[in-house]
Amino acid sequence: MSAACWNALLPNGEAIEAMDADRLTAASEALETQAVSIGFGIAAIGNLLACTASNDETGLCKNAVTDIGWLLQSLGTLSAKLSDSRNAISDRRSRERNQ
Repeated sequence: MSAACWNALLPNGEAIEAMDADRLTAASEALETQAVSIGFGIAAIGNLLACTASNDETGLCKNAVTDIGWLLQSLGTLSAKLSDSRNAISDRRSRERNQ
């Protein structure tokens, strides 16, 4: 058994091709919303890191920086997969309109 992965929870190309129009719309809207939320969350983490790093009294703990690094790596991978899924849905819709 492989390790759990965000990407396994998102629709792949085959699943997208099998979706009816209502599910396709719902999936597209959900992917868009999640991608925007992740983007704003990453920006907020960056702001917190910058503010904390410039604080001479407390600074940053090595373990916290490591944890944030892994979180950002995971969120970056998820964000890319959200974009891939959204693009696949857009491609399918485009093909349907051109038929």
